[in-house]
Amino acid sequence: MIKLFRGEPPKSLTSASVASLTSEYTTSGKSVWNLESIKKALLAYSSSKCAYCEESLDIASNYMEVEHFYPKVPHSHLVVEWKNLLPACKRCNTSKGKYDPATDGMIVNPADVYPQKHLYFSELTLRYRDDIGERTILACNLNRTDRLFRVRSDLHAAMHHSLERTRSDMKTYLAGNTSYENEQKIVRSVASLLKSADPKKPYAAFLASSLLSDPTYIWIKESLQGSGLWEPLDKLEQSAKSVQLAR
Repeated sequence: MIKLFRGEPPKSLTSASVASLTSEYTTSGKSVWNLESIKKALLAYSSSKCAYCEESLDIASNYMEVEHFYPKVPHSHLVVEWKNLLPACKRCNTSKGKYDPATDGMIVNPADVYPQKHLYFSELTLRYRDDIGERTILACNLNRTDRLFRVRSDLHAAMHHSLERTRSDMKTYLAGNTSYENEQKIVRSVASLLKSADPKKPYAAFLASSLLSDPTYIWIKESLQGSGLWEPLDKLEQSAKSVQLAR
């Protein structure tokens, strides 16, 4: 989970249309929030990811759902209130279900607060710093083994493999192979790893947290700094740090 910066509501959500759609839902129970304009606007500010687990979403897929932070019942007046809507994958939306932050206890709304205040990663597991973090993990089932643990495990294995390969290249460089080709190979490899943890990428918080705390990565970074090769990578690392859920 990363901090999201909520964009402007779609032009279709005028005061008049909000009132009309809310009334329609109240009388008919119709899913008035399932408008393409709403879905597109939600995906635009979330980089087409689930607000909770960062699964990649596609507006054309049934997997993308419009999530109501405060549930439709009893908060029917908020069914198309822009600040109450989040993009979610089907698993997170189903897990959260009718959980009501107003009565069941506040959870993290990533469009309003920084998740780092309440959550952090320890290896493959998302852990909590406080009650809000704990309720968030439980409400959205953010350590579910049917999907998230498997994805995190695969991502971590691929990252570790890349780091070990880059570490070997770095050792060769330090041993005297300072050719431009080898130098650029190392820089490109580290850049690729950091780009995978860019805020716009799926599972960015997990990847940033795993990568930046990895001893092999830290050794490679220090070696690059000592060799005067780190500067072009610094901005990429700062971007990854912005979504890191560090202990």
